[in-house]
Amino acid sequence: MENKVIIWLHMHQPEYFDPVSGIQYLPWVRRHLLKGYYTVGNLLKKYPAKININFSGILLKQIKRYTENLTDYYDYLERKDANSLTESEVSFIISKFLTRINGFNQKRFIELINKKEKREKFTTNDLRDTQILFTLYAFSALNKNANEFLKKERNFTESDKEEIKKIEKETIESILPLYKELSENGTIELTITPMYHPILPLLIDTNSAKESKPDSILPVSTFTHPEDADMQIKEGIEIFEQIFGKKPEGMWPSEGSVSEKAIEITEDNKIQWIGTDEEVLKRSLNNADKLVYSKKGIKMIFRNHSLTDKIAFTYNKINPSDAASDFKNYVQNSNRTEVVILDGENPWDYYENGGINFLTEWFKALEKISILGSEAETEGEIEHITPGSWINGFFDTWIGHKESNTAWEYLTEAREKLKGSKNAMKELYIAEGSDWFWWYSDFHKNEVDFSFDHLFRMHLIKAYELSGEIIPGYLFYPIKEEK
Repeated sequence: MENKVIIWLHMHQPEYFDPVSGIQYLPWVRRHLLKGYYTVGNLLKKYPAKININFSGILLKQIKRYTENLTDYYDYLERKDANSLTESEVSFIISKFLTRINGFNQKRFIELINKKEKREKFTTNDLRDTQILFTLYAFSALNKNANEFLKKERNFTESDKEEIKKIEKETIESILPLYKELSENGTIELTITPMYHPILPLLIDTNSAKESKPDSILPVSTFTHPEDADMQIKEGIEIFEQIFGKKPEGMWPSEGSVSEKAIEITEDNKIQWIGTDEEVLKRSLNNADKLVYSKKGIKMIFRNHSLTDKIAFTYNKINPSDAASDFKNYVQNSNRTEVVILDGENPWDYYENGGINFLTEWFKALEKISILGSEAETEGEIEHITPGSWINGFFDTWIGHKESNTAWEYLTEAREKLKGSKNAMKELYIAEGSDWFWWYSDFHKNEVDFSFDHLFRMHLIKAYELSGEIIPGYLFYPIKEEK
């Protein structure tokens, strides 16, 4: 009997809507729709390997908004007639649109970047080409209609811009129906992550970080709201059902974060299988040699970290066919069901041709050996789970450092002060998302991005505003410090 492998690709983007300014602040949902989500879905339609695809609730919500004509600020500037751009808008476009992008070496685009770096004046034609090339880069190479425009190379027109944006709209509108079709024909199993991508064990009790790693330095105030964890799961399931017409059987806990209480709440919500990392398994069960276990009424799968890392960091450096063969050989020579769980969006940008060549060979190699999570048979039982995540088995990526602890103090204070305000709760649920705390971690101190700091504080400010409470002055100052 041939050994099997569970592949689980996680798709997630945090809430990019700024509730104070009322604008969609960042464009990454839209741009992932055009490239990664389009590429993976369309290749699976052609090469139907059995793959598990996970969406976070907030990602589904934002995709739905885009199908209902949401526009983000970048999109506004991509569309605007180049003749009517203000000087400030020109500065923004040159600064944000013209960055050296892995895998996009289009001659005119590089020429414009060089012009930016030399601080030369941009003509209207330069600006229009910048707008359009930035838009075109976001498309998958599989999108023939969009890529026809790349053949033009330069001297684009406003009419070209209108046509490209029509293609963009059609592409965005195709994504959810595509994944629903793949699910209905049995190629993929769709799963969910709690609504705003929170670290469930930390919502339940931030002291779980100390249970996971005893030397953790935690905030003075303890956050203990298991009811929020339950609500995050319920809202994720609700939007999943609205979009796909059925409840999910599987759930990827944000960042593979689990604890005894988090699993109990998950099971109460009728979820049948979840996943995390083998580091959590090793700390929970002595001499564990399998990756699929039952824990009372729920199935747990644990990712093979080193095998997953081959896809994330190694296979992009070798021939796609050789990489796919290496992966298949690993699975066939194993003595257990293997498990790969990884980010389904970002790795492909580090592969040639946006990952298309590798994904094609990989999906072909997987056709007879991959299985869906609901199909996997358990290979053992596990009684107790030590709290942890898929990053080193701990929670210190989201709590325990100076800035992340400050953010937890702000959130805890807001949660206690505003608990009587139903209007404020949505903003607080958003502020519970993991992404904000990830950026505050010392592990990412060299990757300064103030966008996430801004959005976190804006959601807390909006919560105070909606509740009618005085907004604390400290929320108007960045938590994130220059390093």
